[in-house]
Amino acid sequence: MTIPAIHDEIHAINIEQLKQDFDRDGCLIIPGFLDAEELARLELEATKALEGTDLRIVKGMERTNSWFTDQLISGKHVALIKALLEDELEPATAAFFDRIPGETEGITPHFDAIGHGSSGATLWIALDKADTENGCLYYVRGTHKNEYEHSLNLPFDVNSEGAFPVEINPGDLAIHNSRTVHWSLANESGRSRRAVSYFYWAASSKPGVRRAKAFAT
Repeated sequence: MTIPAIHDEIHAINIEQLKQDFDRDGCLIIPGFLDAEELARLELEATKALEGTDLRIVKGMERTNSWFTDQLISGKHVALIKALLEDELEPATAAFFDRIPGETEGITPHFDAIGHGSSGATLWIALDKADTENGCLYYVRGTHKNEYEHSLNLPFDVNSEGAFPVEINPGDLAIHNSRTVHWSLANESGRSRRAVSYFYWAASSKPGVRRAKAFAT
Protein backbone atom coordinates (compact mmCIF):
# COMPACT_ATOMS: atom_id res chain seq x y z
CA MET A 1 0.00 0.00 0.00
CA THR A 2 1.15 3.54 -0.73
CA ILE A 3 1.20 5.51 2.50
CA PRO A 4 -0.99 8.63 2.01
CA ALA A 5 0.41 12.11 2.38
CA ILE A 6 0.37 13.33 5.97
CA HIS A 7 -0.15 16.94 7.07
CA ASP A 8 3.01 18.99 7.49
CA GLU A 9 2.24 19.43 11.19
CA ILE A 10 2.99 15.78 11.84
CA HIS A 11 5.65 15.19 9.18
CA ALA A 12 8.05 13.86 11.80
CA ILE A 13 5.86 10.83 12.47
CA ASN A 14 7.29 7.66 10.97
CA ILE A 15 4.10 6.26 9.47
CA GLU A 16 5.63 2.95 8.43
CA GLN A 17 6.90 2.29 11.95
CA LEU A 18 3.57 3.30 13.48
CA LYS A 19 1.80 0.90 11.13
CA GLN A 20 4.06 -1.94 12.27
CA ASP A 21 3.45 -1.10 15.92
CA PHE A 22 -0.31 -0.78 15.42
CA ASP A 23 -0.52 -4.13 13.63
CA ARG A 24 1.52 -5.81 16.36
CA ASP A 25 -0.01 -4.22 19.48
CA GLY A 26 -3.42 -2.97 18.36
CA CYS A 27 -2.74 0.43 19.94
CA LEU A 28 -0.51 3.50 19.67
CA ILE A 29 0.37 6.58 21.70
CA ILE A 30 1.47 9.76 19.87
CA PRO A 31 2.59 12.53 22.25
CA GLY A 32 1.92 16.14 21.29
CA PHE A 33 -0.34 15.32 18.36
CA LEU A 34 -2.22 18.62 18.78
CA ASP A 35 -0.41 21.88 19.39
CA ALA A 36 -1.70 24.42 21.92
CA GLU A 37 -3.87 26.26 19.38
CA GLU A 38 -5.41 23.07 18.02
CA LEU A 39 -6.07 21.79 21.53
CA ALA A 40 -7.78 25.03 22.53
CA ARG A 41 -10.01 24.84 19.45
CA LEU A 42 -10.95 21.23 20.19
CA GLU A 43 -11.88 22.12 23.77
CA LEU A 44 -13.91 25.13 22.58
CA GLU A 45 -15.88 23.11 20.03
CA ALA A 46 -16.52 20.31 22.51
CA THR A 47 -17.85 22.87 24.98
CA LYS A 48 -20.24 24.15 22.31
CA ALA A 49 -21.45 20.62 21.57
CA LEU A 50 -22.07 19.99 25.27
CA GLU A 51 -24.23 23.06 25.85
CA GLY A 52 -27.47 22.16 27.60
CA THR A 53 -26.29 18.80 28.92
CA ASP A 54 -24.55 17.62 32.07
CA LEU A 55 -23.79 14.14 30.73
CA ARG A 56 -20.27 12.82 31.16
CA ILE A 57 -20.47 10.82 27.91
CA VAL A 58 -21.88 12.49 24.80
CA LYS A 59 -21.76 10.70 21.44
CA GLY A 60 -22.73 12.08 18.06
CA MET A 61 -21.25 15.56 18.56
CA GLU A 62 -21.11 15.83 14.77
CA ARG A 63 -24.91 16.00 14.78
CA THR A 64 -24.96 19.22 16.82
CA ASN A 65 -21.68 20.85 15.75
CA SER A 66 -20.61 20.76 12.10
CA TRP A 67 -16.99 21.36 13.13
CA PHE A 68 -16.87 17.75 14.30
CA THR A 69 -18.36 16.62 10.99
CA ASP A 70 -15.45 18.32 9.26
CA GLN A 71 -12.98 16.73 11.68
CA LEU A 72 -14.39 13.25 11.08
CA ILE A 73 -14.04 13.71 7.33
CA SER A 74 -10.87 15.76 6.93
CA GLY A 75 -9.16 16.26 10.31
CA LYS A 76 -5.36 16.05 10.52
CA HIS A 77 -5.67 12.50 11.86
CA VAL A 78 -7.59 11.10 8.87
CA ALA A 79 -4.63 10.28 6.61
CA LEU A 80 -2.91 8.55 9.53
CA ILE A 81 -5.92 6.34 10.28
CA LYS A 82 -6.28 5.45 6.60
CA ALA A 83 -2.66 4.34 6.62
CA LEU A 84 -3.07 2.30 9.81
CA LEU A 85 -6.22 0.53 8.56
CA GLU A 86 -5.02 0.35 4.94
CA ASP A 87 -8.45 1.43 3.79
CA GLU A 88 -10.77 4.33 3.19
CA LEU A 89 -12.78 5.35 6.26
CA GLU A 90 -16.42 5.21 7.25
CA PRO A 91 -16.82 7.83 10.00
CA ALA A 92 -19.02 6.64 12.87
CA THR A 93 -19.07 9.26 15.62
CA ALA A 94 -17.29 12.02 17.50
CA ALA A 95 -17.72 11.71 21.26
CA PHE A 96 -16.85 13.41 24.54
CA PHE A 97 -15.87 11.51 27.67
CA ASP A 98 -15.33 12.77 31.20
CA ARG A 99 -14.36 10.74 34.24
CA ILE A 100 -15.89 12.74 37.08
CA PRO A 101 -13.67 13.46 40.12
CA GLY A 102 -14.52 11.23 43.07
CA GLU A 103 -16.51 8.65 41.13
CA THR A 104 -16.44 5.08 42.43
CA GLU A 105 -16.82 3.01 39.26
CA GLY A 106 -14.99 2.83 35.95
CA ILE A 107 -15.72 1.10 32.63
CA THR A 108 -15.17 -2.65 32.49
CA PRO A 109 -12.84 -4.32 29.96
CA HIS A 110 -14.37 -4.44 26.48
CA PHE A 111 -13.64 -3.80 22.83
CA ASP A 112 -15.46 -1.40 20.52
CA ALA A 113 -16.51 -3.72 17.68
CA ILE A 114 -19.79 -4.63 19.35
CA GLY A 115 -21.93 -6.51 16.84
CA HIS A 116 -19.31 -6.04 14.15
CA GLY A 117 -16.43 -8.38 13.42
CA SER A 118 -14.45 -6.20 11.07
CA SER A 119 -11.82 -3.50 11.04
CA GLY A 120 -12.00 -0.09 12.68
CA ALA A 121 -10.19 2.30 14.99
CA THR A 122 -10.86 4.74 17.82
CA LEU A 123 -8.80 7.89 18.36
CA TRP A 124 -8.73 9.34 21.86
CA ILE A 125 -7.39 12.90 22.34
CA ALA A 126 -6.78 14.02 25.91
CA LEU A 127 -8.12 17.40 27.02
CA ASP A 128 -6.77 16.86 30.55
CA LYS A 129 -3.77 15.00 31.90
CA ALA A 130 -4.77 11.34 32.23
CA ASP A 131 -3.08 9.03 34.73
CA THR A 132 -3.87 6.13 37.04
CA GLU A 133 -5.25 8.47 39.71
CA ASN A 134 -7.95 10.07 37.56
CA GLY A 135 -9.16 7.07 35.59
CA CYS A 136 -6.92 6.80 32.54
CA LEU A 137 -7.44 4.18 29.87
CA TYR A 138 -5.78 0.77 30.02
CA TYR A 139 -4.89 -1.14 26.86
CA VAL A 140 -3.93 -4.80 26.50
CA ARG A 141 -1.42 -5.24 23.71
CA GLY A 142 -2.18 -7.90 21.11
CA THR A 143 -5.79 -8.55 22.11
CA HIS A 144 -7.06 -7.32 18.72
CA LYS A 145 -5.81 -10.63 17.31
CA ASN A 146 -7.94 -12.74 19.63
CA GLU A 147 -11.52 -13.97 19.41
CA TYR A 148 -13.87 -13.55 22.36
CA GLU A 149 -17.33 -14.93 22.95
CA HIS A 150 -18.51 -11.54 24.19
CA SER A 151 -17.32 -7.97 23.70
CA LEU A 152 -18.15 -6.66 27.20
CA ASN A 153 -17.01 -7.48 30.75
CA LEU A 154 -13.95 -9.37 29.56
CA PRO A 155 -11.66 -11.13 32.08
CA PHE A 156 -8.78 -8.64 32.16
CA ASP A 157 -7.32 -6.35 34.80
CA VAL A 158 -4.27 -4.18 35.39
CA ASN A 159 -2.16 -7.28 36.08
CA SER A 160 -3.04 -9.05 32.83
CA GLU A 161 -0.15 -9.78 30.48
CA GLY A 162 0.26 -6.92 28.03
CA ALA A 163 -1.90 -4.49 30.04
CA PHE A 164 -0.60 -0.95 30.55
CA PRO A 165 -1.99 2.43 31.64
CA VAL A 166 -2.38 5.11 28.96
CA GLU A 167 -0.91 8.01 30.91
CA ILE A 168 -0.94 10.99 28.57
CA ASN A 169 -1.02 14.79 28.54
CA PRO A 170 -3.43 17.25 26.93
CA GLY A 171 -3.05 17.12 23.15
CA ASP A 172 -1.61 13.60 23.15
CA LEU A 173 -3.28 11.01 20.95
CA ALA A 174 -4.10 7.39 21.80
CA ILE A 175 -5.33 5.09 19.01
CA HIS A 176 -6.68 1.58 19.35
CA ASN A 177 -8.01 -1.06 17.00
CA SER A 178 -11.76 -1.64 17.29
CA ARG A 179 -11.01 -5.11 18.66
CA THR A 180 -8.36 -4.09 21.21
CA VAL A 181 -9.42 -4.73 24.81
CA HIS A 182 -9.43 -1.59 26.94
CA TRP A 183 -11.08 -0.12 30.03
CA SER A 184 -10.77 2.66 32.58
CA LEU A 185 -10.87 2.67 36.36
CA ALA A 186 -12.70 5.10 38.64
CA ASN A 187 -11.47 8.66 38.94
CA GLU A 188 -10.49 8.80 42.59
CA SER A 189 -8.68 12.12 42.24
CA GLY A 190 -9.98 15.66 42.40
CA ARG A 191 -9.18 16.23 38.72
CA SER A 192 -11.29 15.81 35.61
CA ARG A 193 -10.25 13.41 32.86
CA ARG A 194 -11.87 14.79 29.72
CA ALA A 195 -11.24 13.55 26.22
CA VAL A 196 -12.65 13.67 22.70
CA SER A 197 -12.74 10.54 20.58
CA TYR A 198 -13.32 9.83 16.90
CA PHE A 199 -14.45 6.38 15.81
CA TYR A 200 -14.10 4.92 12.31
CA TRP A 201 -14.90 1.72 10.51
CA ALA A 202 -12.65 0.67 7.65
CA ALA A 203 -14.85 1.35 4.61
CA SER A 204 -14.45 -2.12 3.08
CA SER A 205 -15.17 -3.97 6.34
CA LYS A 206 -18.29 -6.07 6.40
CA PRO A 207 -20.85 -5.41 9.14
CA GLY A 208 -22.45 -8.11 11.21
CA VAL A 209 -26.18 -8.50 11.63
CA ARG A 210 -26.34 -5.13 13.37
CA ARG A 211 -24.11 -2.09 13.21
CA ALA A 212 -22.10 -1.44 16.33
CA LYS A 213 -21.86 1.81 18.20
CA ALA A 214 -18.54 3.23 19.28
CA PHE A 215 -18.15 2.22 22.91
CA ALA A 216 -14.93 3.90 23.94
CA THR A 217 -13.95 5.06 27.40
